Amino acid sequence: KVLLTAAIAGLSAFAILALLALYRNGLRRRRAEQRLRGEMAFRRSMEDSLTVGLRAKDHDGRVLYVNAAFCRLVGFPAEELIGWRPPMPYWSPNQLTETLHRQKKLASGGALPQSFETRFVRKDGTEIDVQVYEAPLIDARGAHRGWMGSVIDISETKRAARLARSQDENLARTGRLVTMGEMASTL
Repeated sequence: KVLLTAAIAGLSAFAILALLALYRNGLRRRRAEQRLRGEMAFRRSMEDSLTVGLRAKDHDGRVLYVNAAFCRLVGFPAEELIGWRPPMPYWSPNQLTETLHRQKKLASGGALPQSFETRFVRKDGTEIDVQVYEAPLIDARGAHRGWMGSVIDISETKRAARLARSQDENLARTGRLVTMGEMASTL
């Protein structure tokens, strides 16, 4: 009887210790999950504040992720873009052959970053000039899963460059006219 009572007391103590260990483990896990949620919210708010469009795609070109800036850039919501396979709805029809060729080259070229300029067409039909930087998308195990693209709207920069070039040409033309006028008055 004493042995049975001691065994029951021992098992009870073991059960209480096991429950205490499970409770402490649950607390640690909840704290870790709370820190992870906080970190994810912080990263999401940083990402949403970016003006650079971000787009992740797999080796087949299927869109895995887009940030808010990318959605604003092309005018499509993330729900419409995620899972989309080439050709993309924002690719310019005038440059479709060139874009498909670039995508094949990217897929077969290994994990080397690329940068290029191209045109996108927004959902409303307006065209924009963009600078795209494609970098390898590497997972936690170090495997190359696809590509992470950073996209910047360079339409205003190109427009300003065209305007500056036009003004330079006008200035050169005016200079030539002034020179011809001076030569004519000398004669």
